[in-house]
Amino acid sequence: MSTTSVMTFAEFEKLPDFEGKRELLHGEVIDMPPAKHLHDTVVKELFLLLLSTNGPTRSWTEAGYRVDDGWLIPDVSVSWPDQPVVDGYMSGSPMIAIEVASPANTAPQLYEKTRAYLKGGASEVWVAYPSGGNDGASWRRGAGLSR
Repeated sequence: MSTTSVMTFAEFEKLPDFEGKRELLHGEVIDMPPAKHLHDTVVKELFLLLLSTNGPTRSWTEAGYRVDDGWLIPDVSVSWPDQPVVDGYMSGSPMIAIEVASPANTAPQLYEKTRAYLKGGASEVWVAYPSGGNDGASWRRGAGLSR
């Protein structure tokens, strides 16, 4: 993770395109390098699982959400049936946000993203650790950590 600056969402929108994933969390820009094959494989498997139960209109990969004053892009997500779209952006957290951890992620960053998703209205947040042998963690709004 490299933090490039502190800025508003309006400033963030004006940044040039970036090869990889770019998010805004608590005013900090987070640039992530392009994902590797193992990461993409886990994302695809999770997406297909959720697609089979939630359908194509609510299941997403790399979809961006305006959460509070930031911009988060979960690797896989399920939007709410009535997910608001404001100024062309999905607004608020998705119903389910899934992050597939990669070497570029830090534990504090994943923790803060999880908190932001839950504060923004997510029902569940999953974090998958593909290099750890099928390890993962999930959080539900109003409940504690489960493994």
